[in-house]
Amino acid sequence: MRRRFAVTLAAGALAVLAVPLAAGPAAASEYNNWCPVVQLKGGAPTQTAYAHIEGDWATKYKLDPVVLLARDTYADGHNVGVRLITWQADGDVKYWSWHHYYGGDNGQDFWKSTASDTQGIKAAAVQGGVFEGSDLLASCVSSKMANPIW
Repeated sequence: MRRRFAVTLAAGALAVLAVPLAAGPAAASEYNNWCPVVQLKGGAPTQTAYAHIEGDWATKYKLDPVVLLARDTYADGHNVGVRLITWQADGDVKYWSWHHYYGGDNGQDFWKSTASDTQGIKAAAVQGGVFEGSDLLASCVSSKMANPIW
């Protein structure tokens, strides 16, 4: 009986310790941001697209993973896009490639990747856009969020 209690107690203590270890340092460094693209439609401001980002600050130089989402919220025949914007250690801004969704109103797509920069990633934001072909018609940029590892 005593032995079973000691084994159970030891297993319980190990489980309590394992939860914070499994979460790891990236759990405290999560990144989540978004912005709506607003255009005038029929004389009224209307949300026509939505951009969202989720990620983990892995190091001073890397977001891993980073998930970008583009959602089309208005039936106007335009495609929508999303991209990452980062600020390097020297203050320079890096505009990453656009990812486009062509599926139409009330649809969305997402892209999962990593973002690494040897110049550092001190902060990040997400940009959403509404396009006619490859021409950007309207866009939004989320607030800039600092990398807490710096």
